[in-house]
Amino acid sequence: MIRRNIYITICVLTLSSIGQAAEYRVDSQRKFDEVSSIELNPGDSILLKRGQTFRGMLAPTGKGVEGKPIRVTAYGKGKRPVIQAEGRHVAGLLLKEPSFWEVDGLEITNTNGTNKDQGDLFGIYVVADETEGVYRHVYIDDCHVHDVNGMVPGKRRGGIHVHIRKLRESTFDDLRITNNVVENVGGVGIGNDSSCGRVRLLPGRHESRNLWTRVYVAGNHVDTTGRNNVIARVSKDAVYEFNTLANSSRESTGHSIFCFNTDGMKIQYNEAYGNRGEGGIDRGGFDADYNCINTFIQYNYSHDNNWFCGIMKRPTRNVVIRYNISQNDREGIYFYGFDKEKKAENVHIYNNTHFVRAGLDVEVFVNGRTPVNTRFENNIFYFEGAGQWGRNAVGINTVFRNNLYFNIDPHPSDTQPLVGDPRFTQPGQTETGIDLTTMEDLVGYRLQKGSPAIDSGITISNNGGLDLLKTSVVGGWTNVGALE
Repeated sequence: MIRRNIYITICVLTLSSIGQAAEYRVDSQRKFDEVSSIELNPGDSILLKRGQTFRGMLAPTGKGVEGKPIRVTAYGKGKRPVIQAEGRHVAGLLLKEPSFWEVDGLEITNTNGTNKDQGDLFGIYVVADETEGVYRHVYIDDCHVHDVNGMVPGKRRGGIHVHIRKLRESTFDDLRITNNVVENVGGVGIGNDSSCGRVRLLPGRHESRNLWTRVYVAGNHVDTTGRNNVIARVSKDAVYEFNTLANSSRESTGHSIFCFNTDGMKIQYNEAYGNRGEGGIDRGGFDADYNCINTFIQYNYSHDNNWFCGIMKRPTRNVVIRYNISQNDREGIYFYGFDKEKKAENVHIYNNTHFVRAGLDVEVFVNGRTPVNTRFENNIFYFEGAGQWGRNAVGINTVFRNNLYFNIDPHPSDTQPLVGDPRFTQPGQTETGIDLTTMEDLVGYRLQKGSPAIDSGITISNNGGLDLLKTSVVGGWTNVGALE
C-alpha cells in the first residue's frame, strides 16, 4: 500500500480525520497507478522517486488552501522522475479545477514515438471546465517537458498549458510557470486560454471581462515547437520575462511569442531566435497581436528570425516597443499583420537598435507591409550592406523622428535624421544563451566616444526609466539606440 509519511494504510484514515497532511511516496508503477486519480486534501503531497519511470497519466484531484498547497514533486537522489504518457493520455500530469497546487522537479513525455498527429495532447495540462470560480495559486516550476505528440501544428495543445473551457465567468489568479524546459513538442510550448476572457476596444475606451491576474511566466527555455513557443492570452498586467525562445513554428507559421486579449502585458528580457522557414506571415521573434491594450515589448534580444517584431493592424491600442536589440533577423525588421486593416492605434517604437550584417537582403518593413499610426523615435538602423525600407514604407500616419541611419537612406518622414556610423564597440558578435537577468552579453552595442548617437536622443516621457542594461535614462541627455 502507499504510505502517508511513515504510517501504514490503517493509520492514513486517522491522520486524515484529524486534519494532518498526507505524503504519498511513489516508487513503483503499482503505487503510481494507485495515486493516479486520488483526491487530495490541503497540505497533501505526491512525491515521485527520482530515477524511476512511470507510465500513464497522473491526474489527482482536490484543492489546497492558502498556506497549505497540494504538491507534486520529486524525492530522493538521481535523475528526475519520468512520467511517460505514451501518446495514450491527454497529458502526463492533468490538474482539473485546481487551486493552491505546486508542481516541480518532474520530467514528462507524451508521444507514441512517431511524428504523426496523436490528438490534442499535452505534457502538463491544467484545466477548469466544470465549476465557475476563481482558481488561485497554481505554480509549475523546474519541470522538463519534452517529446509531446509529433511535430505538429495547433495553438491549443502542446507542452505546458492552462485553460478555462466551457465556463462563462471564471479566471485564474496567481499563476506562475517558471524555470521549465519545454522542447520538441507539437503545438505550442507554453500557453493559456479562456472561454470567457476578452478585451474589447471601443472608441475612446475599452471593456474587459474575466482577465487573469498575477500571471508570471519566467525563466523558461522553450525550443523546437510545432507552432509558437509561447502564447500569452486573457490576462491583466502579466509579465513574461527571462525566457529563451528557440526554433519556433516548425510545422506552421507563428511568432515565437505573442499576446492576445490582454491589458498591460509586459514581454521583456527574453531572447528569441531560430524562427525561420517558409511562409510570408508570422515568422518573427515577438508580436503585439490584436484585442490588446497597453502592450510593452521591451528589453528583448531577437536574432536570426525571419524578422524581429510583428504589429497587428486589427484593433490594438497603446503598443510600446522599446530598448530591444534586433541582430541579423534575416528578411526584415517589422511586420504589420492584416495589412488591409488600419485599426492599430498609438504604436510607439523607440530606442531600439537594429543591426544587419553584410550579405542579408533585409527590408525594414518586410513583405511590402504598410506601417500605420506609428511613431519611430531614437532608433538605430545599422546595415553593414545596403538597407531597404520596403515598397510601402511611407505608411499611413507614420512618423519618424530623430533616428540614426547607417547604409540606409533616412525615412522620408524624418525631419531631423542622424546619419553616420554609430560606432558600436563590437556589434554582431552576441550569440545564443545569453544571461537574460543582466543582458550584459549585449555590451557590444555600447557606443564608442565620438558616436553621433551619444546624448542625441530626444526626450520621451514615461520611457520606463532604464535602458536594456538597466542604466538610468531619467533626466538629462540620453542616447539614441538601446544602450546608454
